[in-house]
Amino acid sequence: MQTYLITGANRGIGLEMTRQALELGLRVIATCRDPSSATELAALDGALEVHALDVTDDASTQALVKKLGTVKLDVLINNAGYMASQQAIDDMDYEQWVTSFDVNAIAPWRVSVAFAHRLQASSSARIATISSQMGSMERAGSDRVAYRSSKAAANMAMRTLALEWEPRGITVCMLHPGWVKTDMGGSNAALDPSESAAGLLDVIDGLTLKDTGRFLDHAGKSMPW
Repeated sequence: MQTYLITGANRGIGLEMTRQALELGLRVIATCRDPSSATELAALDGALEVHALDVTDDASTQALVKKLGTVKLDVLINNAGYMASQQAIDDMDYEQWVTSFDVNAIAPWRVSVAFAHRLQASSSARIATISSQMGSMERAGSDRVAYRSSKAAANMAMRTLALEWEPRGITVCMLHPGWVKTDMGGSNAALDPSESAAGLLDVIDGLTLKDTGRFLDHAGKSMPW
């Protein structure tokens, strides 16, 4: 049985990926900041463990590493994300911009590095960081500045990690989930979370080391940088 660790698993795409992974017979270590309030997550059936994790906090990350001990991880999905409420050019909340970078760009690196030794225990280690087409330099827009810039930074950070860890046999990819009907994506989005999650899990399942460093969408198509 393969083991997946999914961050930000208490709602949206993270919750749906957890649900579907369990239905596929996978073992899932699901994390969120406050498990006591994650009632939908806790109600899922299957080989599920729910743990507290603040991806922006070193102490919280290391505490989870210690708690999980020698568990072998096959897949790490860096799904936790943040979209600032004020990020227009003439109405920027700079503290939220910093938070955007902390959650969207720095945290995937922090969590990946923290669990690298557990991923190396797997013969098919994969790290999938949920990015966005809004982080593409070819699709730049004038809105959502903090979100766009933090996702672009995440792409570069993960691509760098892919180059560093290819000799260690760890595949690292960035995935665009599509425009999804979540709290972040809004009700006008094109995809339901179940559609996005199914596509993402299918792509992740098929990743090999030859894919490392790629930026793909939920259907497995290459995304422009």
